[in-house]
Amino acid sequence: MKINKTELQTALEKVKPGLANKELIEQSTSFAFMRDRVVTYNDEISISHPVQNLDVTGAVKAQALYSFLSKIKRDEIDIEWEENQVVINAGKSKAGLVFEQEVKLPVEEIGKIGKWEKLPEELKEALKFCHSCCSKDMSRPILTCVYVGGDSVQASDSFQIVKYNLDKKVPIKEFLLPANSAKELVKYDVTEIAEGEGWLHFKTEDGTVFSSRVFNGEYPAIDKFLKVEGTAISFPKTTPQALDRARVFAKGDTDDDLPTVAVEISNEQIKFSAQDSSGWFEETLKTKYDGDEIKFSIGVEFLINLLEHAESCIVGENLVKFTGDAWEHVVATE
Repeated sequence: MKINKTELQTALEKVKPGLANKELIEQSTSFAFMRDRVVTYNDEISISHPVQNLDVTGAVKAQALYSFLSKIKRDEIDIEWEENQVVINAGKSKAGLVFEQEVKLPVEEIGKIGKWEKLPEELKEALKFCHSCCSKDMSRPILTCVYVGGDSVQASDSFQIVKYNLDKKVPIKEFLLPANSAKELVKYDVTEIAEGEGWLHFKTEDGTVFSSRVFNGEYPAIDKFLKVEGTAISFPKTTPQALDRARVFAKGDTDDDLPTVAVEISNEQIKFSAQDSSGWFEETLKTKYDGDEIKFSIGVEFLINLLEHAESCIVGENLVKFTGDAWEHVVATE
């Protein structure tokens, strides 16, 4: 069977985020071929993408297949699907990979996909803006999710709240999307959405289907916390450069740690500081604020993003509020 190597490799790249790091579920570290689509599943998300000129069912270890294809220079390869192996011929190179004819991934639990509806164009930007504000504390699982309902997207970790207003309402009922799923979803140009049973499905124009588990529960009302009155503080124009230096030391000790920067405002100065296992950083800039001391911590990448859209904030009682054209963000002070 002649296959365009680049097209196959592109399809595998589309579904790679659905692979598990460890095979706690059988075949969750494999690419599963289901007739004309390739599928991955890791119990949190499942991703599938069409593969042209392919009509086969079975599973192949992902790392071996993807790594071998990445080292092939030829545009066209020959693939033979045998009883227990897939043989790839590429010029003088030849490889055989273990092939399981039965797909054992529990993809049937994803269930039927409902009617596809068009997504608001700004939803991707809203999810990208909000997901880093979610909590990582599984004792309050709802706060580990982004809330999407009506014409807004919301997130909070108890210490900060963000609300992003959409121009159009999301065409399905409200849902809670895990932040880890949202982080991967925003890498895709999804244009449609469909409901499932315990799952939510998104689709791109080129046929990628991104499916994610969703949480059940009632998201807390946040609007009352967004009403902040107080003193306006402007950040110096050199703040982004200072934060860029701070991010070197704002990296957490693990991939799950959110890189944060501490902000202290007092005596007409703003001090940014960060520290990790490799060292520490401080930088002080001038500002016109000369009120009570203000301290808060915030994701350094998130603050950089905020300041691209708003160069000032409102400091109220125990709260600091940033406002953009479509969003509001409130962080509690220390």
